[in-house]
Amino acid sequence: MYPFRPDLGKLILPTIWILLFAVCLLAPFAPTLVASLYTQGLFRYGASGLRFLFGSIPFAIGELVYIIILIILIINALKHINSLKSFNYIAQKGWFVLTKLSWLIVKLYVVFQLIWGLNYIQPDPTEDFHLTVQTPKNAEIAMTEMNALTYELIEELNKTKAAIRLYKPIEPNFEQVLANVQQAYKELGIEYPRFILQHQSVKKAIFPSLGDYIGFLAFYQPITGEAILRSDLPILTQSYTIAHEMAHQLGYASETEANFIAFVVATEANDPYLKYSMLLQMFSYAQDAQLLLLAGNKGFDAWKFQIEKNRSLLSPAVLKDRASIKAFFAARADKQIEASSQLYDQFLKWNQQAAGLASYADVLKWVRAYRLKTDSSTSYSQ
Repeated sequence: MYPFRPDLGKLILPTIWILLFAVCLLAPFAPTLVASLYTQGLFRYGASGLRFLFGSIPFAIGELVYIIILIILIINALKHINSLKSFNYIAQKGWFVLTKLSWLIVKLYVVFQLIWGLNYIQPDPTEDFHLTVQTPKNAEIAMTEMNALTYELIEELNKTKAAIRLYKPIEPNFEQVLANVQQAYKELGIEYPRFILQHQSVKKAIFPSLGDYIGFLAFYQPITGEAILRSDLPILTQSYTIAHEMAHQLGYASETEANFIAFVVATEANDPYLKYSMLLQMFSYAQDAQLLLLAGNKGFDAWKFQIEKNRSLLSPAVLKDRASIKAFFAARADKQIEASSQLYDQFLKWNQQAAGLASYADVLKWVRAYRLKTDSSTSYSQ
């Protein structure tokens, strides 16, 4: 007779899942360790391997992966709903179903954290650039600082657009835009090795019109390591959008971080289209913040006056570009499924971005700190 022995095979795997779950829960208490071991270790090399595997495929396989996952989830959901044929069955099997569901959620949480989510925990990139970010002491100081930033961006927009019209009047296509952004990352990587992105993989979306309903311009696919972009976007927005998604590929998970890295890359680049694309986005953020401060403190008349003043300062060429970009999004505004925006907003809040979708514009305080430290100007007056 052999003594009773538990089936160790059935214990080892659940134990590993529980340990990984515990590690993920404890990770927020050690952001520096997460940055060194995960973001610059496991994630960096893992994502590079994924880009090597899938980067040579000419289409965005990550988009198809999401569609397949969605189909599988729907089929499985229908099967489970069909199996719960009666209230009595639910009552009898309720604890079993709840246990299985909870275990599934634990596994999905661990997988998400390991392939992407832990990047949200690392210290923000202001530490890499040794920036001192100060919060204005009151609304009046905030208004003064935001006015100064907005007017600087307007001046640089006008000068950069004038330089483009003079020296590079022909707009680039997607391939040229992509090559220029990739080159900008390579150049920045000389000074900051963290920005070296091996086996680059940026692709056009197979179904760009889905973005009209789901609300995406581009996205990073952590399962395949691809950055996937809507190629029907106005060409003037594509450079900055690509730079933003490539920042995600480096492990900058939050939208504020990716926006800031894209800003730095564009600021230090020699590509006027990338700089102009960044300036258009930064000005939109700055003007929104400027108007929000006015609406809260000065009222509608001041809000309306500021819009007219900004318009009067922008050159006709810049205004034309902004109008064409606005028209692109206005034509699609009614198509977006409201729930998709709400879900992504909640997703951002779950991942240490308390402002949700508003976190996209949080980059302004970092932009200002970077400009103050480096005395940087993206205009061609330098």
